[in-house]
Amino acid sequence: MCGISGVISQKKIKVDSFFKMNQVINHRGPDDEGFVFFKEHDIIVAGSNQTSIDSWQSSENYSPTYNIKEIKDDDFILAFGHRRLSILDLSPKGHQPLCDDSGRYWITYNGEIYNYLELRDELEKLGFQFNTTTDTEVILVAFKAWGIDCQNKFNGMWSFAIFDSKEKKIFLSRDRFGIKPFYYWFDFFGNFFFASEIKQFTVLDGWKSLLNKNRAYDYLYYSLTDHTEETLFKNVFCLPPGHCFYGNLDDVLIQKSKKRLSVVNWYVSSEIAFKGTFNEAKDIFLDRFKEAIKLHLRADVSVGSALSGGLDSSSIVSCINVFLKDQGKSELQKTFSSCSLDEKYDEKKWIDEVVKATGVDSYFVYPDGKDVFSLTEKIVWHMDEPYQSQSVFLGYHVFKKARENNVIVLLNGQGADEYLSGYSDFKILRQKKLFKKLKFKQLFKELNSFSELSTIVKGIVIELLPRSIIFALSTKTNHHKKLDRIIEIKQLVKKKKHPYSNKKYSKSDPVEISKYQLFNDPLQRYLKWEDRNSMAHSVEARVPFLDYRLVEFSQSLPLEFLDAPAKTKKILVESMEGILNEKVRQRKDKKGFITPEQRWLISDYPEEFINLIESTAKYSMGIIKKEEAVKYIRSMQRGEIEFDYSYWRIIQFCIWMKVFNVQVEN
Repeated sequence: MCGISGVISQKKIKVDSFFKMNQVINHRGPDDEGFVFFKEHDIIVAGSNQTSIDSWQSSENYSPTYNIKEIKDDDFILAFGHRRLSILDLSPKGHQPLCDDSGRYWITYNGEIYNYLELRDELEKLGFQFNTTTDTEVILVAFKAWGIDCQNKFNGMWSFAIFDSKEKKIFLSRDRFGIKPFYYWFDFFGNFFFASEIKQFTVLDGWKSLLNKNRAYDYLYYSLTDHTEETLFKNVFCLPPGHCFYGNLDDVLIQKSKKRLSVVNWYVSSEIAFKGTFNEAKDIFLDRFKEAIKLHLRADVSVGSALSGGLDSSSIVSCINVFLKDQGKSELQKTFSSCSLDEKYDEKKWIDEVVKATGVDSYFVYPDGKDVFSLTEKIVWHMDEPYQSQSVFLGYHVFKKARENNVIVLLNGQGADEYLSGYSDFKILRQKKLFKKLKFKQLFKELNSFSELSTIVKGIVIELLPRSIIFALSTKTNHHKKLDRIIEIKQLVKKKKHPYSNKKYSKSDPVEISKYQLFNDPLQRYLKWEDRNSMAHSVEARVPFLDYRLVEFSQSLPLEFLDAPAKTKKILVESMEGILNEKVRQRKDKKGFITPEQRWLISDYPEEFINLIESTAKYSMGIIKKEEAVKYIRSMQRGEIEFDYSYWRIIQFCIWMKVFNVQVEN
């Protein structure tokens, strides 16, 4: 787990400018730093004052020979930078950027390839030799063996750049589900930069933080971020999940006029439907789940787990506990949890059930709402973009606690909801099918209220309406009318429309629902929160539920294997029998790391939140009307309008524009 930087030069780039770009992400890799600069006929390998002594003294052909401060030339055509958080092969052999023995192929890489040992064995049988025990070298050798098809061999999370210095070709890749970030930006001169975090571009010559108005509209009105390859910064893009670019350096630079790369969707999931029984599926699911967790435990540093008390994280913790006992290991698994002194928002009773059943070494944080006002700007800086709720605030403290206790890798349950029926779309689809098949007795038996029936009927009606009408209605809700009084909409868009009005997305197919939730909303923003919160404290976050074999198998199952009356995630619940604490396994509610956000706003710190919007609204460049925003939040505090998270989006937007000095073009 690390941070990467890169530039393909159209015009001379100052070495010091590129150095600053890498320095911005010290938090992603406090253990080491490295650079490589490519000229037409020369390669310069450099380090810095933050490069480890061992790396300086190492004799590898990718070990630094110059201090970057000594390099005066700026006529390089390409440069890679790297910050290292040492997880595998802690020796200087793991220093990056790394090259093969010939010095032809170079890589800068962020992530983990969990099946690297198996791939290494396969490559050795093909005649390849290895100099390190890193997964980084496995990626490089795999590329030499299989070309860009190597991506299909990898099981893990990654973003990387590989340069073939002989052919002058570059290979940029991002993992299937976008677990690891990859951003890029063309500057005014046509230079192409890529990075792990957007803030790396802000220190470059010619950078200006400009608002992407369409994405700002999506965020303020629909609470959407990370749902497209665009960001809230104009002309800054992400390499989409499961996409890559492979071509000559000139093939990159000629795309400067359109500001974005022509990328290829390399990941195509298997769509072969499962034909067996539920019990057969359950056994296969459990085997794949256990294998995913075992692979995610591979590390040369301490590994722990985030434990929320919900089904997903509790299942991971319980399986790890079984593994440790089977291996006869005496050390205790460390878990980290966020709790609240307010019972309404506290999950500790469920966490305690898991702790009692497994005997893990548990650690707890109790984030205080007053810290929101001192920490938010710092968290926004780490996030790069505004976030939607205070659950980010809780996650920040959980990873901080892990680092304080010398746990460098933390497994968590992110990603399960999006394909195991954790969200209501799966349930609604199943019930709509009952309605259409006229199975009213079964349907009414499981409905809790008339409103649930109306939701089903409404869903069926919506399916029959033209998409243009559906999305037109979505812009005319009472909620949006209230926001219209606060937001100067004409500064953002000429015409209001739903962000997905031009996209085909069917809620009549569970696989389509799953793909939307995995690749668009909400998982992409959750993964970003995990990455930034963990990296803020130099901790690696791992998500075993996103082992692609587990995801693809689950997507092959019929809907009734995933969702059942009064039981979401049926396949997971049933497979955990005898492994997971029974009370937790059978719990019906779903919370995760939640905050007493409503209480903070209304009862605990009402004036502090008002002061926050009053002091930051001016940074929105007229997009947020301060007086109307204050009225809106006051009305929410008095209970005149229903509480929702729009109050925080409004405040966050202003704080984000302040932190990054975002400007609005006319």
